[in-house]
Amino acid sequence: MNNLLNISLKQLQIFVTIVECGNFTQAGRKLYLAQSTVSSHISALEQALQVSLFRRESKRTIELTADGKRVYKYAKDVVAKCVALEHSVTSEVRRNLIIGASSAPAKSILPRYVMDFSTEHPECNCIVRAGDSEHIQQLVLSGDIQIGFVGSTDNRQSLTYERIADDHLVMITPNTARFAKMKADGLLGRDLLDEPMVFRDQGSGTQKMIDNYLSSRELDAKDMQVRYYVSDPDMLQELVVLGAGVSIQSARTVEAHVRDGKLLTFELEEQPVHRPIYMVYHKKSTLSELAMAFADMVRRSA
Repeated sequence: MNNLLNISLKQLQIFVTIVECGNFTQAGRKLYLAQSTVSSHISALEQALQVSLFRRESKRTIELTADGKRVYKYAKDVVAKCVALEHSVTSEVRRNLIIGASSAPAKSILPRYVMDFSTEHPECNCIVRAGDSEHIQQLVLSGDIQIGFVGSTDNRQSLTYERIADDHLVMITPNTARFAKMKADGLLGRDLLDEPMVFRDQGSGTQKMIDNYLSSRELDAKDMQVRYYVSDPDMLQELVVLGAGVSIQSARTVEAHVRDGKLLTFELEEQPVHRPIYMVYHKKSTLSELAMAFADMVRRSA
């Protein structure tokens, strides 16, 4: 029992960061610590627990021992709870609500949620982090945000997903005479799959839905004319506007360009290809009072 008193939260945080970064050097950079300091904390943790956490065969890559895997499970939970505690206390003092969203909800539903919540809670500062669905889920897992809004469910073991809105996928094209005639002739998005394509990168929830759709049609991106993979959805839309290719996108994200007459949309199939939007939060973390109030408002609005 005395050894357990020698375990510090800093040691656990460093250990978890090493595992998630993949090596000691990257963990040190992320935590702004010298590699010698990182190594010292891990040695102290191993001494306190009287176990070896890593296999030492390779300096470039890390491999957890069986004991290391068991410690990581508990350490990650402890660090997440401490981050949640800090957020619960400091966020309430500062009245900050930190949330995140991928491109589709960020462009469509989230602005209204934030505005409505600010009206109900004028003392609250809403801080919104942006990224693709994979990145937003990682921010929830790490405790950097309490609530996220995403288009994919990548970690049901650790995260809770609530479906709060629906979207659907459409084929977008530049608004040219050629594509306008195709639309007037009643062509569907599936009829344009042999056109040059612009795709999102693999962390995007939209792209995961696209991959699923293509798989249902027994198609593979490797066999298509994919000219660009783009992480930024606004840049992707501009490439399509400029004629670089066509793309499958969330209908919600392209509404502005469609209204402005820059893009045309084609339904992929006779029946719309639906995609859900989820509110996501950590299963083991306790939401702050503000975050719970925000989640309740979203549920009422859904």
